[in-house]
Amino acid sequence: MLSPRHPIDPALRQYLDALDAASGPLPADDAARVREAREGMVRALLAREVIPGLPNAVRVRDVVIGAGLTGRLYLPERMTPAPAVLVYTHGGGWVFGSVETHDPFCRLLADAAGVIILSVEYRLAPEHPYPAARDDALAAWHWAVAEAAGFGGDPRRVLLGGDSAGAQLAMVTARRVLLAAGGADGRAAVRPAGVMLLYPATDHPSGGHASYVENATGYRLTAEAMHWFWRQYAPDGDPADPDLSPLRAGVLPDMPPVLVATAGYDPLRDEGIALARRLETAGVAVTHLHAPDMHHNFPVHPGSVARFPQCDTAMAGMAGWLRSVAG
Repeated sequence: MLSPRHPIDPALRQYLDALDAASGPLPADDAARVREAREGMVRALLAREVIPGLPNAVRVRDVVIGAGLTGRLYLPERMTPAPAVLVYTHGGGWVFGSVETHDPFCRLLADAAGVIILSVEYRLAPEHPYPAARDDALAAWHWAVAEAAGFGGDPRRVLLGGDSAGAQLAMVTARRVLLAAGGADGRAAVRPAGVMLLYPATDHPSGGHASYVENATGYRLTAEAMHWFWRQYAPDGDPADPDLSPLRAGVLPDMPPVLVATAGYDPLRDEGIALARRLETAGVAVTHLHAPDMHHNFPVHPGSVARFPQCDTAMAGMAGWLRSVAG
């Protein structure tokens, strides 16, 4: 845990209080709660009349990755010939979120970093529990490597990234690709050029991280919600499974550079920090962006993307890292 604790940003506190005042009690029924979670994120996006920086000159193209799996390409106007490609998996506890809800963030990041982004519409739980999302993320990686040249990207410079639950999928995909590299599967020959983990879920809630207690309530994402998300995604999963809890996996010696972003008022704060420190101790080139006065996923979520000055700072840090790693 980072110490001392920094006061929460007053504008953020006002924003969170307004959201809490407008929110009703959570449905007791799981199916109703899933519907409310999905509709709530869409409402957050539709409530944004203006998002600073949008519209921009980024072009988009929806693509079919495989049977039942689609995605959206973000092609920035200002990009070098054959730029790097970021395969991006959105957050939402493996239960909600979509390419559409994360469209503003992907447009802003593609423009700021000058990279092509493939945002993945992976299958959601509980209709499609683990390992469906894991398998879709891996399929999207292979598709991006195989098709990059066709949509103007560099197949030798493909990165993985995501936010929250999507960051977990990005880390798991990186590990699976690296383990397969050099094997009989020729598709695995390309290694990730970097891994971008934004406010990541890296450990099962049973991990006992202090931020689960310190930030259990009051900052939108709650500790109880994280327990519920895990039950929807992997109700019978083993917390020690590295494809569920990448923090509990061994560090691979050939990990590429990694960006980890964390926030002070986030139940996931300490597991993100723990992963960053473990990777750094193992010799991985780690960049850690920490916002001590902000909450979970603040620069990514459609309700808060580009809303606060800290969002601009975080975006600049992410884009700068992408340019430095993928350049």
